Amino acid sequence: MADDGMLLNFELPSDAFAPVKRLKGGSWKDRLTARKSAEYGRQKAQERAGGSRKSMPNYGDVQSEEEEYVAHAQRPAKRSRTDTGSRGKAPQQNGYVSSLFTYNPRDALEKPAEDEDVPVEDDAPVEPSNAPLSDELATFTNLGLSSTIASHLLNKLNIKAPTAIQRQALQHLCATSTDAFIQAETGSGKTLAYLLPIVHHISQISKQMKAAGQDFTRSSGLFGLILAPTRELSKQISTVLEGLLSCCHWIVGGIVTGGENKKSEKARLRKGMNILVATPGRLADHINSTEVLDVSKVRWLVLDEGDQLMKLGFEQDLQRIVGLLNLRGRAPASVPGLPERRTTVLCSATIKTSVEQLRSIALKDAVSIVVDSPEATVEGEQTETQAFSAPAQLKQSYAIVPPKQRLVTLTAVLRQAFKRKGSVMKCIVFIDAADSVDFHFELLIRERGEKVDTDELKVPRLSKTGKITQGTTISETRTNGVASFLQGTASGDVHIFRLHGSLQQHTRTSTLKAFATCEDPAILVCTDVMSRGLDLPNVDLVVEYDPPASKDDHLHRIGRTARAGKDGRAMIFLLPGCEEEYVSILKEGKPRNLTKHDADELLKKGFAPANGVVKEKSWEEAATDWQMDIERWALEHPKHLEQARRAYQSHIRAYATHVVAERHMFDLKQMHLGHLAKAFALRDKPSSIRVPGQRPGKAAVAKTKEVRRTQAGKSAAGSKRKSESALDDVDGGENDEREARRRMMAKMKMNMSGASEFNLG
Repeated sequence: MADDGMLLNFELPSDAFAPVKRLKGGSWKDRLTARKSAEYGRQKAQERAGGSRKSMPNYGDVQSEEEEYVAHAQRPAKRSRTDTGSRGKAPQQNGYVSSLFTYNPRDALEKPAEDEDVPVEDDAPVEPSNAPLSDELATFTNLGLSSTIASHLLNKLNIKAPTAIQRQALQHLCATSTDAFIQAETGSGKTLAYLLPIVHHISQISKQMKAAGQDFTRSSGLFGLILAPTRELSKQISTVLEGLLSCCHWIVGGIVTGGENKKSEKARLRKGMNILVATPGRLADHINSTEVLDVSKVRWLVLDEGDQLMKLGFEQDLQRIVGLLNLRGRAPASVPGLPERRTTVLCSATIKTSVEQLRSIALKDAVSIVVDSPEATVEGEQTETQAFSAPAQLKQSYAIVPPKQRLVTLTAVLRQAFKRKGSVMKCIVFIDAADSVDFHFELLIRERGEKVDTDELKVPRLSKTGKITQGTTISETRTNGVASFLQGTASGDVHIFRLHGSLQQHTRTSTLKAFATCEDPAILVCTDVMSRGLDLPNVDLVVEYDPPASKDDHLHRIGRTARAGKDGRAMIFLLPGCEEEYVSILKEGKPRNLTKHDADELLKKGFAPANGVVKEKSWEEAATDWQMDIERWALEHPKHLEQARRAYQSHIRAYATHVVAERHMFDLKQMHLGHLAKAFALRDKPSSIRVPGQRPGKAAVAKTKEVRRTQAGKSAAGSKRKSESALDDVDGGENDEREARRRMMAKMKMNMSGASEFNLG
């Protein structure tokens, strides 16, 4: 055959068609490693081959499995993994590597989709939605109030005009005696909306009694009854009522709440009062035990914060009180001008199923009083959007913060807020658990370089009941201090207060009064016990450090600022990931603007140098130094270390209490518990953070009681030994002691696994 000049350029190794050598012997792990090494070598050979050789079979330029295994074994060992990230090597102090800025989850909302509605900052002036009306026709006298009360509001209380909800409530309640359901946003003046008509009607009754030749005194009867869910709210309503009654000194008001001396309350009830403010539980107790309490003349009943009344479990007490008022109110009362029918008013900022249930229990043919709005619907048909709203002038924002940076970011926000003197007067920080409130309070007022107190290492002293008081970990009377995190700024002294439901009532009352009357800048660290109805002056900023259990709680939290037409700001902390879905709930209220912040932005502002010159990474170093300092502070003080651990555990338990509809946004399984521990100044692994469910010292008390029980068991066993077997005669006492010890340990384990220390305030 003739040569046509065609040359095939095949280059094959000499062992291309030779059988593949297999590595024999050794463990299965060695053979697996060798096989993977051979596959890796063939893959690299294909990548090195150019042109058409890349499409050729895998038998080109391939080492034998033995040679590839040897080459893989001779590779240099991998470097050990260090706490470094995209920002370089993390700072190291005293052998401990800080990872504050490494391995943090990314923000899913950092780059929104093109079709996503991104809120834009709107600096245009907004008309406050809860401010007093400017219409001169909407004066108190035109709404039906007496000239005496209207003059007192203007001259003594400096209230020139009613708000929108007050105008509608006065027009209805002063003219008719039908039931009413008042719904309005927080800070709109609902308290005066129902107090003014009550005082007006009782004042008219006193005039008619005087005209009939009868004297109106405190013993004339109880005409008005106001029920509130919390003691703080009851005291605030009582304070507003006292200021209002100063123009009608012959009308006497009073208050009965839980936590107070019951004997002194009975003495006041015996003297008589015309308007009573109470919590449902204490009022039901007095109705059963105080015979002098006569409710047959009550013609005005107010249920304030109706959703919270049902949430706190007062349903049975309310049913009993309403039923008793219906029964005793049928008896004729010999009081001139007293209406035959009782007027019941239900107030709530939100509409829920529980509120509708309470409405069916207490109201009859009620009229809904709702502030007019562009989204207003037909009377009695409220939309979900209208039920969840905040004042129009309130500026809201949210911060996406990784779990390990939560603590330093909170510090940065507070430093930035109080950096300029007078920029922010008062701030409220909401935290989900009482233990966490105590820990953060101690952290914010700590002194840098604080020495370890030898008294902290002593065993706490027990009370006569064997219980350990809260003062063993933190003095209960110590509820205020001066902030230490603002050192080096020009803001001056900033006072820190703490408040939660585990404090005694007199401590809560004095702390609340001290914060309200404080003339210097102040921060209140508290639980949701402060989120309902309280009117605290000059609150400019609300920080929700822990997200609320429901969106209704969020509405009441941010309602502590931007009240009565004033400006205010609110910020909520969210974790990257599933918690970012909570932004959709924030948008339901259609806020004026919803600004987004990330941790880096807030840390740069909060930890910037005093001279204002921000060098590269200087804010990271300052934040890391602060974090390391508080971690050392917690390690050096056993008391604070226990506080941090208890706060960590209480926070995790509180995290699981979100309502079912929002629980998918707060999935504990998606949270990095190790990173979260760093936000509580802990360096321990989550598995090693074990704090007993009992307070320190309870185990010793239980052991003492068990020893006494064992000794009693021994003496009882001694009297029965004669009737028992010989084996029991020998070691019966030891068996009883072992069994008692076993039961004691089982009971302690059961207590430790429970949520006995979990306190939401």
